[in-house]
Amino acid sequence: MVSLNINELNQIESGASKKKIYRFKNESKKKILVDFSYNFSDYLSFINVHKYLSNINISIPKIFETSDIEKLILMEDFGNDRYDKIINNYDVKQLLVNAIDSLLVIQNFDKPLKTDGFKQYNYSTFKEEIIEFVDSYLPILKTSSDQIEEFLQIWKSEFEKFNFNWNSFVHKDFELSNLMHLPSRDGHLKCGILDFQNAFIGFSGWDLFSLLENPRINFDDKYNDDLVEYFFNNTNQNLPFREFLLQYYFLNTARQTRIIGRWINLDKKNKNNNYSKYLDVTIKRLEKSLYNLQNEKLSKLYGKIISR
Repeated sequence: MVSLNINELNQIESGASKKKIYRFKNESKKKILVDFSYNFSDYLSFINVHKYLSNINISIPKIFETSDIEKLILMEDFGNDRYDKIINNYDVKQLLVNAIDSLLVIQNFDKPLKTDGFKQYNYSTFKEEIIEFVDSYLPILKTSSDQIEEFLQIWKSEFEKFNFNWNSFVHKDFELSNLMHLPSRDGHLKCGILDFQNAFIGFSGWDLFSLLENPRINFDDKYNDDLVEYFFNNTNQNLPFREFLLQYYFLNTARQTRIIGRWINLDKKNKNNNYSKYLDVTIKRLEKSLYNLQNEKLSKLYGKIISR
């Protein structure tokens, strides 16, 4: 049972997440308290995914105590060297390689996922994510109902052309803000992984584009092509590289689309512009992904609605 004096703690940044995170004022304890009181399902999911990942040779924080009643988790503190805060102070490629090597270990872990209660991605989930853009961004452009219907129909028809094999662990938010640099550890273990309660079964390259196509920071991506090929060559893929790339850029285009809607939606809810500042980078990521995808219908569609 977690029993703590709130006076011993300082609340720390948790970004767009609803959970609250607290650090001990006495830093020597090297523990943080995560409050999931907003959602019992996320609390249980975090513990379930942690149990799965604990069997894999990666760096995730140790859990010391949990409280089902209060929905609290007391766990290891990985410090302050978050990737998004330190990426310009280190060798960018090496940081990314450490993170990708962790993904390789996860992807090559052979324990079945379905027996561990993970939900499998499907078109229904895909559509829910795209609709966030429809509901939040398209109204700004005063888009007609016919244009909205065209937008959804094109995405549906293009989605159905792919033979997706949803069979891999996906962290979902494998972004710079959820990765920690742990310099005292070796190799891929230098990358600490956080915030995995939204994990699901899906496309094997999902976490790769979450990392390399970060929608908040337009860091140097000159290594991306090599790193994508490195990932592909070191995982057990059952499709040609060209097909992997098409799926990678298709799903990344959809993700960047959703995130544009998410930034606007968050600022609307919070009545500020804290997230709209990321729109420029996100649109750049989206345009680059569309260019690499070379999908005529989607490129034409976005040419009408995204202007810079």
